[in-house]
Amino acid sequence: MSRNFGIGSRDMAFAGRMIVERRFHGSDQSKADIAQRWGFFSKFAAERGVKKMENITTELVIQYGQSLQCELDAGERKTSSAPKNYVSAVNTVMRLATDHQWAPVRPGKDCGIQPRKYLPTETKAMPEATHQTVQRLIGERIAAMMALQRAFGLRFKESCLLNPKLALREALKHGRITLKAGTKGGKRRSIPCRPCGIAALEKAILIQDGRSMIPKTMSYADFRKECYQAAAIAGIAGFHCERHFYAQSRYTEITGAPAPINAGWTRRERILNLAALLNIDENKAKQIDHDARLQISLELGNKRPGITRVYTG
Repeated sequence: MSRNFGIGSRDMAFAGRMIVERRFHGSDQSKADIAQRWGFFSKFAAERGVKKMENITTELVIQYGQSLQCELDAGERKTSSAPKNYVSAVNTVMRLATDHQWAPVRPGKDCGIQPRKYLPTETKAMPEATHQTVQRLIGERIAAMMALQRAFGLRFKESCLLNPKLALREALKHGRITLKAGTKGGKRRSIPCRPCGIAALEKAILIQDGRSMIPKTMSYADFRKECYQAAAIAGIAGFHCERHFYAQSRYTEITGAPAPINAGWTRRERILNLAALLNIDENKAKQIDHDARLQISLELGNKRPGITRVYTG
C-alpha cells in the first residue's frame, strides 16, 4: 500500500483533496473549504517533518489548533476564519481517510480554542507600568517591536516585517508611515506618526540588522516562536494588548474623551455620556464617535468602524 492510506497520491495535501472529493457528502463549496483548510494543515505538518497521513498524531493537530488561536489573538487571522473550523477540517479528512477510525480532536477541550468576544467588558490594553516592566524583561529587539506596536497599532507580524529606517525617513518627511509588508490581505495603509512613533522608530533602528526587525539568521516562523516564548517567560500572553492600547489612546486623542471601555460606558450609554462630557448635543456626539471609530479602523487596517468595539468598547 502506498502512503497516505493508499488514496492515490504521495502528496499529502493533494491526497486530502482527493478523499474529500470522493467521499465527503456535501456541497461543492463545503468540499472546497475543507480541502483548502486541509492544505493549510498539510503545510503546517510538513514544516514539522510530517508528510504522510499515517504519521499525523492527535498531538500534532492539537499543536496546530493552538497555533491558529495564537494567530487569531495576535490579529494575524480574520475573525471569520475561526480556528475551530480549521481543526474540524483536519478531523473530517482524517475520518474519511481512516474509515472513521480517527479519534477527533476537540477544538475547545483539546486545543483551548475559545469563542471570540466582540463586546469586551474589560480593557485588554497593556497598562503603561506593565509595558515598562516587560520592556526590561523581554530583550531589546522584542522590546523595540512592542514599542512599535504600541505607537502605531501594529499587528505582531507587521512589527516584525517593518523596515524602521525607511519608516523613519517617511515619518520625518510626511508625518506618517506606510505599511506594506505583513498586512492583512496584503493591503497597504497609512498611519500617522506621533512623537512616540519617532522615538519607537529611532529605538528600533539601533537594533535593526537587515530590512526588517527579524534577525538575518532567522526565518519569520522561528523568530515568531522565539518571541512568544519570551513573552510567556516575561509573564504576558502575547502582544496584541499593545494594539488595544493604540486604539484606545487614539480614541482619546481624536474625541477628547476616554475610550468607552476605560470610562465604563456601555454601548447604549456611550453617546449620551460623550455628549455630556463634551457639552454637545447627542447627534454631534454620535458623529464624533463614528468618525473616530472609522479613522481608527483605517489605521488598524480593519476598515469597518464596528470592529473598533473590540478595542475601545
